[in-house]
Amino acid sequence: MTINGTAGHGGSAFSREIKLDPDPASVRKARDFVRTNLCELGFPGSVDNGVLIASELVTNAVREAPDTPCLVAVRVGAGHPVIEVHDCSPEPLEMRAPDVVAERGRGLHIVDALCADWECVRSGGGKAVIVVLPR
Repeated sequence: MTINGTAGHGGSAFSREIKLDPDPASVRKARDFVRTNLCELGFPGSVDNGVLIASELVTNAVREAPDTPCLVAVRVGAGHPVIEVHDCSPEPLEMRAPDVVAERGRGLHIVDALCADWECVRSGGGKAVIVVLPR
């Protein structure tokens, strides 16, 4: 686990990131990281949704790219809190129709319901899921 952070004048360009091992314990570390940094950014009302979103996305990253670390970043974009999860899997995320008997497959529906916007983009040899939370 590695943590990096930067802040511009007065903290206006705040961005922090954490590199997490491909281990199920990293999901808890991601939740703690997002909780702490959303509060530091001044978005305590976004913590519960942000923590759940990070949990879902890091769980996906650990499952889809089990041999490489993932990166979680928290920043502000256009006045909104933003969470990014980068992994080394080139497979894009896609929302599937929910299956009520399946043990998985609902995570992106949760992400979609809790955020203002999200997208999955190529990042290096893998992908990044960028989530914009409501203010």
